Amino acid sequence: MKVVYWICCFVTVSMVIAYDDLSKQKIATQSTTATGPYDLYKAGNAVDRDITTCMRTNPIGTSPQIPEKTVWWKVDLGGVYNIYSVNIVFKSYNDEKSRQQGRFAGFSLYVSKDGQAEFLCYKDGPELPPLNITITCNRSGRYIKFFNERNPKETYPMGYELTAFTELCEVIVYGCYKDGVFGNNCNSPCPGNCKTNSCLILDGSCFECKPGWTGATCNKECDYGSYGVDCKQNCPGQCKNNVTCDHLTGLCDGGCAAGWNGSYCNTTCAVGWFGPYCKNQCSGHCAGSAVCNHVDGRCDGCAAGWYGSHCNTECDECLECNQQTGKCKEGYTTDKDNTTKGIIQPNMDSSESSSGSLVGGIVGAIITILIGVAIVLVLWFRRRSSADSKRDTHTNSTKEMKITMESHIKNGKTRNAKNENVNKSSDNHKNPKKSNPRINANVSVRNINVHIAEMSADDNAGFKDEYNSIERGELYPCSEAKKPENNAKNRYTGMYPYDHSRVILKNSQDGNDYINANYIENTKGKRCYIATQGPKTKTITDFWTMVWQAEVSTIVCLTNLKEGNKNKCVQYWPNINDKLQAGDITVRHEGEKTYAEHSVRRFKIYHNTKTQNRDVMMYHYTAWADRGVTDPLSLVVFHRQVMRATAQSTGKYTLVHCSAGIGRTGTYIALDVLYREGERIGEVNVPMYVKTMRKDRINMVQTEDQYKVLYLALMEAFSGPPKTMTTEMFISQHQGHNNGASIGDMTLSTEFEELLALRKEYTQEDFSSGRKNISANYTPSVLPVEHYMCSLSNPKGHKSYYNAVHIQTFLEKDCVISAQYPLPSYIEDFLRLIRDFNIQMVVFFGPIKDIKSSSTWFPTKNQSKLLGNFTLKHVSSTHTPNITNNKLILQSQEIGDMETTVLECPTWRDGQLTENTRILLDIIKEVKTEKNNQEGQILVLSSDGATSCGAFCVVYNALEQIKVDGEVDIFTIARQLQVRRPEFLSTWAEYQLCYAAVAEYLLNDFVNGN
Repeated sequence: MKVVYWICCFVTVSMVIAYDDLSKQKIATQSTTATGPYDLYKAGNAVDRDITTCMRTNPIGTSPQIPEKTVWWKVDLGGVYNIYSVNIVFKSYNDEKSRQQGRFAGFSLYVSKDGQAEFLCYKDGPELPPLNITITCNRSGRYIKFFNERNPKETYPMGYELTAFTELCEVIVYGCYKDGVFGNNCNSPCPGNCKTNSCLILDGSCFECKPGWTGATCNKECDYGSYGVDCKQNCPGQCKNNVTCDHLTGLCDGGCAAGWNGSYCNTTCAVGWFGPYCKNQCSGHCAGSAVCNHVDGRCDGCAAGWYGSHCNTECDECLECNQQTGKCKEGYTTDKDNTTKGIIQPNMDSSESSSGSLVGGIVGAIITILIGVAIVLVLWFRRRSSADSKRDTHTNSTKEMKITMESHIKNGKTRNAKNENVNKSSDNHKNPKKSNPRINANVSVRNINVHIAEMSADDNAGFKDEYNSIERGELYPCSEAKKPENNAKNRYTGMYPYDHSRVILKNSQDGNDYINANYIENTKGKRCYIATQGPKTKTITDFWTMVWQAEVSTIVCLTNLKEGNKNKCVQYWPNINDKLQAGDITVRHEGEKTYAEHSVRRFKIYHNTKTQNRDVMMYHYTAWADRGVTDPLSLVVFHRQVMRATAQSTGKYTLVHCSAGIGRTGTYIALDVLYREGERIGEVNVPMYVKTMRKDRINMVQTEDQYKVLYLALMEAFSGPPKTMTTEMFISQHQGHNNGASIGDMTLSTEFEELLALRKEYTQEDFSSGRKNISANYTPSVLPVEHYMCSLSNPKGHKSYYNAVHIQTFLEKDCVISAQYPLPSYIEDFLRLIRDFNIQMVVFFGPIKDIKSSSTWFPTKNQSKLLGNFTLKHVSSTHTPNITNNKLILQSQEIGDMETTVLECPTWRDGQLTENTRILLDIIKEVKTEKNNQEGQILVLSSDGATSCGAFCVVYNALEQIKVDGEVDIFTIARQLQVRRPEFLSTWAEYQLCYAAVAEYLLNDFVNGN
């Protein structure tokens, strides 16, 4: 009979229900363990899938002789999963069925996501439970807890054993291993608006909705006037056209109603301003100096001499008039004989009128004389302004410059002189000036993504039209730049600084005051920047003279010294710990940090004559080719570092240069200015500011592509703020807090949702190679982005495709490759990948033996495998608890012998947060150790080239950031990596793993290592 029972139990345990077994071999714990051999009664016996082994605790009972009154057993699933049911198989003894049922009677089953807040999934009633029970428990959770008690104060139903041993032979938790799915086969995606992408496994109903959504499947937006979590927050502001606020954020996407501003449109206009965007200024003529209405600008009454609803119309014929019609009040008229119209007075007798006429005549004569003098002065000033004299532009006012420049436009431009001593540049544009630039193209920072989408339609037609509407070419005189003695100081023909805004050297070594540089204004008309060309050998002294004279403390360099086969800029700084003498200036290089896409250098400059020294920082961005485009997010990350580091700078100007000092330089300055402007007022006007820059330097923002990058960078800057934390802050906020714990004002889960929402969107064309070679991919859902794909050499009979992409670390560019496991038919391509990219280290997440194709290509100890044109030989293996280190030799006719280290993680299991945290840190440590001993790239592999690889790359980069900068920003690191492999960190569990691993490192490895 006992045999029959166990067979029935085994059949029950082995039934295929289409759901995944979530608890198999997972970590289990229990309140006590019965006396005896530990392995005989340990908690893990209930999840080993061996029906003959059971866990056992000490007894609980109502008797005073039994100390234990409660008992629990718990299993950690390793991640938050969608659960369908829990099958519990209790221990059975011959002819003791009712006793065993009585021991288990009254138990409870709990589900928890974080081990703290528990949901009661089942409570056993007065009837005795079967010894093999399946409990439907449609919840999302990570921890399953069995609980029972025998309370002396309780009266238990008949059949309950008052002394109870807990013996669980198997606890099988059925559900879906994948995040965000439901249904019998775990193949239906949860509705997109379910919070943390989890839903009821039966019908897909959401447990909770993302902010802004409601309904069973979270497919309904919040009702009018509400937003946020559970749609319980009321819209705080006054939105334009009385529309409701954004159901997600509470912001007014269409802008504020007239008279309101602020992020939530809940702040009235500043005193003296009114109307849409608070851009209209009150007339200032309300009665009693009162302030006009902030919505429509109306006054309750007008001051004397003014009328109209806004009190902005002056009474024509009298001092006081009707405030609606403007008609004079009785007794207030104008003397019609007064020679100066507008001198208004009340009616007077004839004697007063006579004397008034005399005064009026004198005043009129004086005014006529003054007008004549003013006309003479203006004519003299214009004549003087057109002369080719040297001017110190610091002393010119904005209004004077406007007159001067308009005069130059009317009088025509000076003809360009030929320059035989400088390079001809493709930067020189002589297109005719365009008219009607879109100077009123104000864009709300909240809607900039929508605006960009509209501009991108029809092959970027909007960007092209807007860019080409802005005046370009040589708009104002450049007489100093064209003098023969200055030819050699210009890097490119036609890229000349305007006379009115050029930087004038006051104490140059050769007595020449010329350098190819201009002052650039911000949106408020204040000169904050110097835009200049990349220094030439002849101009290094002039460059450092300008840095000293202009009190520059920040240099932003946007060019490499050489790009392709063209020299773009000379190295104008000394090597580290060395010095350079530039006239009266001594430049010492005191420190340098090198990152994947930029370098930071620290200089001390000393003026030998003035015996003074200053600190100068140089930020050198190296990921932007001339006339090309850079990744907008990378540019924003660089810009943020410059902003943070220079927030307390005391320098007068930020000096920015590329090669010509117009394209990349203009784009960066515009990003800096417009980002600050957008943060201040909530909107930006890109074409207007580009026009402002071009007023002071030719062709700033040089190409249509750079113009679009400027927009995209602004979108990235406004949409995904950094989440940088010092190591101390990270530890304090994450020690003991995970699985959605608070990070400042938001939760990790909310941060993860933001990460997914900000992922770069690609078109099918961006995955064209992967789509053409669809059979070469493990899954069609993870394909390489064309721009970052690793293309193989293409010998006869082979394709160049492999599902692999270049990944950069925090400190090195393109030193990691993320790829999929080799498919059986593509083993030789996998080995070509190793050969072509000099892979010295290969990392497998999981045991190699579990890969279906491994037996065909991976050699066992001392074995060799012949694989097409390659031979792969196993040399040695070493083992640690979490890592196996294999040394292989790859042989081919092209390269001879190539040693490669293959690391595997035999205990890695996708979704096991607790165990994988330690394994991940161990594999990164092993990779760094091996990397110190050999040159070459790192290849990380998983089934699809994204799962697990993303967590490795994020944590690897985070540990580098901690080491170099003493801070960490997992969110931004993940965003940058998703540009290259969008599928990185697609699950909540992987994002949790990254935070858990960094916290573990800081609490143990990093602290102990310092």
